[in-house]
Amino acid sequence: MNPHTQRGQVRPTSTAVETLQEYETRRTINPDRLEGPSPRSAELGSSVIVTGCAGFIGSHLVDRLLGGGLTVTGVDNLTTGRSDNIVDALRSPKFTFIEAYIRDRSLVERLDGTADTVYHLAAISSVKQSVEDPIYVNDVNVTGTVNMLDAARRLDASRFVFISSAAVYGRPKRLPVTEESELIVLSPYAASKAAGEKYVQAFGNTYGVETVVLRYFNVYGPRQAYSEYSGVVSIFINRALRNEPIVIDGDGHQTRSLVYVEDVVSSTVAAGEKSQAAGTTLNVAGDSSVTVLELAMMIRAAVHGCTSQVIHGPPRLGDVEESRGDITRLERILGVRPVVSLKEGLRRTVEWYETHRSQ
Repeated sequence: MNPHTQRGQVRPTSTAVETLQEYETRRTINPDRLEGPSPRSAELGSSVIVTGCAGFIGSHLVDRLLGGGLTVTGVDNLTTGRSDNIVDALRSPKFTFIEAYIRDRSLVERLDGTADTVYHLAAISSVKQSVEDPIYVNDVNVTGTVNMLDAARRLDASRFVFISSAAVYGRPKRLPVTEESELIVLSPYAASKAAGEKYVQAFGNTYGVETVVLRYFNVYGPRQAYSEYSGVVSIFINRALRNEPIVIDGDGHQTRSLVYVEDVVSSTVAAGEKSQAAGTTLNVAGDSSVTVLELAMMIRAAVHGCTSQVIHGPPRLGDVEESRGDITRLERILGVRPVVSLKEGLRRTVEWYETHRSQ
């Protein structure tokens, strides 16, 4: 695919951050206008880079940023990201797509001019894949992150938002985990994210780039790819839609703090815009947790006519047993919190998969 290079004029943006709840209220009032919030202040500018732009979360972030009037350059190698996810974005004169690997040292030369903020989402995010091929995952997640940090420095970016993972907490001694909890890495994936955090801190201290680290917990929602390396919600829903057995790794008592993708996008946008977020590390999690067994039952109930049986397999190497995040700091600094309930989020996600499974 050739890069899409149309550009338009940058429109002034509001200094306000709109919450997902406010956005959805406005969209409900006038569904023909699907523009997002104005997610940047004049102080921080209006040109951003999003790596992993064609991925599950990255594509939702691109849509929200474009809806707020920003100029967005998206980077993706389309290995796990899908061009279908950015069809609408490619129609916008304010979006430029670059098909490239984040490890490519020449990428900075293809990034036109300067960027106010870099949102770095591109990564291998599978524990299973990291156990199978730790060298490759390290190359993408660590070397790729260092390359993007260096690009941000050379582009004179004002802020670098790094997407880390709750996997860095491993098996915590106390729940819910706070940002000060000990990091106990149980997989090469977790190690790669912990290393990425340290590089982000080092570049901030050395070169003066403002940085924010977001530790995503279990994100789910429309556009999540379905494969053996997918998140548990995607795997369970796709099996339920086919009336295939829903296989739980282990006894199913593992807990997960699930958070809907649009809530995650609200936090991510705010992390790039709020001046008080600079230098912080923040948990991005749901406001409650659920066991994997309970989740399987909820999904089976959400899929009409599902006859899938829930069965148990052996525990998965490197998996986290309990995951529940404290979002007090997120709420205080960014002024956002999850607004989509698990039941409603699963309903929306099932509906999306039902619509797209034949496409």
